[in-house]
Parts: sequence; C-alpha cells; structure tokens
Amino acid sequence: MDYNNVYEQEIDLKDLIFAVLHRWRMILAAAVVLALLLGGYKALRTYNHNNDDASILEAKAQYEKDLEAYNQRVSVCEREIANLEEDIDRQEDYLENSILMNMSPYDVWEGKTELFVKTDYTIMPELTYQNQDYTATVLQSYQSALTNAQFMKDVAAKGQIDARYLKELVTVTIGKSDDGYNNLLIVQVRHTDEKLANQLMTNILEGVNQSESRIQSVIGTHTITQVNKSLGSLVDLSLADRQRNEREQLALLTDSLAEKNTSLETMEKEEMPKPVESGSNSVAKSGIKYGVLGGVLGAFAVMFFVCVIFLMSDKVYSAKDLKSRFKMKVLGILPTDKKKENPLDLLLNRLEGHSVGKDIEREYDLIATNVFHYAGEISSLLITGSAKEDKIASVAENLSKRLPDMKIVSGGSFLLEPKSLKGLSECDGVLLVEQKGVTLYSEAEQELEKIEDLHKKMVGCVVFE
Repeated sequence: MDYNNVYEQEIDLKDLIFAVLHRWRMILAAAVVLALLLGGYKALRTYNHNNDDASILEAKAQYEKDLEAYNQRVSVCEREIANLEEDIDRQEDYLENSILMNMSPYDVWEGKTELFVKTDYTIMPELTYQNQDYTATVLQSYQSALTNAQFMKDVAAKGQIDARYLKELVTVTIGKSDDGYNNLLIVQVRHTDEKLANQLMTNILEGVNQSESRIQSVIGTHTITQVNKSLGSLVDLSLADRQRNEREQLALLTDSLAEKNTSLETMEKEEMPKPVESGSNSVAKSGIKYGVLGGVLGAFAVMFFVCVIFLMSDKVYSAKDLKSRFKMKVLGILPTDKKKENPLDLLLNRLEGHSVGKDIEREYDLIATNVFHYAGEISSLLITGSAKEDKIASVAENLSKRLPDMKIVSGGSFLLEPKSLKGLSECDGVLLVEQKGVTLYSEAEQELEKIEDLHKKMVGCVVFE
C-alpha cells in the first residue's frame, strides 16, 4: 500500500473561510452580546455624565468657546474670499482694458525724443569756490513735471485714455554718463498705432513747454532743446513675458479663490462645533456608536478564535484532505446526520461543494459498487476506523445487504479496541470509516501504518461529513 507519510501541511483558504462562515451562529451571538454590553455600558456612562451639573456647564462653556473660534475662522476665510474676488475683478479689468496688455509684442510703435538742457554754469579754474551746478535739479524737475499724476490725467483726457493705463505707455528718464548726468532728458512713448503714438508724444512735449518758464523762475535760467526724435515699429519680447506673467497671476488668483471656497465649504460641513445635545440624544448616539463597535469586536474575536482552532486542530475537515495527504481512495461521502438544516447552512454547503439533499440509499449503492470493484478476490472485509461506532455499524449493515457474497465484519477503532485489532488480522481487506470533526489525521496515519504492517489490503475509505 502506498500513501504519503511525508506531508507538508498547507492551509486551504477556502476551507478556512467556510470554517469561519459555518460558525455564523456563534459569531452573531458574540456580536450581539458584546454590542449590548459595550453599548449599554457607554450609554450608562453618558447618561450619568449628562446629568451632572458641573459637566453640563463645562460642556456649554466649551461649546461657546469653540463656536467663537469657529466664527472667527469663517470670518477670516470670507474676508480672504472677498479680497480675492476683488483682485480677480481688477486683474480681469486690467487685462481687458490696458493698452499695454493688449499690444502685440511683435508690432510695438515707439516714439523717442531726446531733450538737451543747458544752464549757464561754467567752471572757473581761478576760483577756489565754484558756482553751484543746478543742471541735475533742472532735469529732475522736468522728469517730475512730465510724470506727475495731474499731468498724466490731463494728457490722458486729450487722448481719451485712462490715466492708469497711460502711465504704462510713457517713460521719462534722465541720461547718465560714467561721470554723472549728461544733460539729456529722454522721453519714450508706446502705442498700438503709429498716429496715436505720435499724438501722445506731441502731448507730452507740450508739457515741457508749459513747465519751462516755471522751472526757470524757481530754479534758474536754462534752455531746453530737442536733439533727436524718432518713431518706429519694433519687437519687444520682454513685453510678451510681462503679459504672460499678468495672465498667470490671474490664474493663480482664480486657483486661490477655488481653494478658499473649498476650505470654507469643508469648514462649514465638518468643523462647525455641535451644540450640547439633550441627554436622550447623546445617550442614544453614544450607545449606538459603541454598540456597533462592540458588535464588530465580538464578531472579530470569534472569527479569530475559529481561525486559530482551525489552524491548530488535527481533526479531519474534509474528505479531500485524506485523499491528498494519504493517497486514500475515497469510495463515498455520507452526511453526518439527517437533521434539517436552515437555508443559510444549505447555501454554505452548496458553495463549499457538499452535495445537498443527497440520496443516502443511492450513495450506499455507489459505495458497495466501488468496494466490489476495488476488493478483487477479497472474501472478508473489516469495516473499521476512527468514526463513531454507530457510523461504522451503519456502513457495515448497509454494505452487508448489498454485498451478500462477501463477509462483512464491523469493528471499532483497532487502535483502541483489541477485539477490532484481532478482526483485522482475520480479514483479507479493510475499509476505513472516518468522520469530519472526530477523526484525527494522526489516527488515520496510524491506521494506515498498522494495515501496511499486517499486509492487509486497503480497499478505501468512507467519510462522514
């Protein structure tokens, strides 16, 4: 007889899962009991706490404090949202109406005029103390006169331009050399149109003439003369960078507004403190919350216990284990009892692969046929095993009816009963009867070793599941 006595145990996850599911009554009972205990305990604690005057006052004070802090956070967030909306409106208006922002960087009309300022200052080599040179002051005065807000407003009115956007188009600088000012006042204007750029330059230069007499009377005598004047189209890639930066700024403001709105919604939904609840409401919520927690813990504890028992147990769980571990021929599988199972157990048995509603008589007919084929010339057969005695006797009785030409001897486990061991030596073949949850794998291995030692033919086994 050949069987595998060097077996490395493997865990069948399917068997483990069904072993847990078949204990659903125990799991449900533990979940209900622990839910009632934990939920009831927490509800009682909450009830006692809610009826304490000091606790009530403390809870109300804490709620008011939390509510004040919450309102402050909401107020700050709403102000930030309002500021961002204003910034976005201003930025959109700027991008839409600014002449500079709507100017093509590849077609910029630029006018440039250079004005030379000459004063009566001369260096007197023979004198230790020289006259004061007020040329720089004159240049700065013209620069201030051409860029002050009132002058810009007047020029903008003539050109029907918003003064805010005109300032971007006009640049007035003082020319400088390595050793100081070079007496040049440089005026630059930009526009999208050649004529408008020229008109804008004309209006700016009118301000020079208007300011000349006033500056002479306040600072000193001087002359201001136009040296160079030009007007042409050019490409300014730095303008393209500035336009892109302004549009990116609008995108950043829009993203910030979306984030702030999301933060405000989250704050209103999740962070708003809840008022002190009435005693019955808080007791019910606390009891339900901890009741659910207790139910989960109870179910988990039982499932963990079942898994540990399954992994540590040496008892036979299914016929396929006997077949894979010991290479035993399983001639038939019989139900352990005939009690009526509920629909859930029937469903689990179907999912696990057990035959539900099996015809017992037909199964015994199949077992008898298998015994007849595998027995060969055996004339006497010992029905033994580690199953309960009534199961062994039932198999022997049913096989005797179906195999009248064969001597059927029934006996208990020959590992425990001398009479059964004696019957083993007198019979030609052996049919083992094993039972799920009763037979141990170690017992089945010892039975096979004993049968092999006595040189008896192992016909197969019948398993009660």
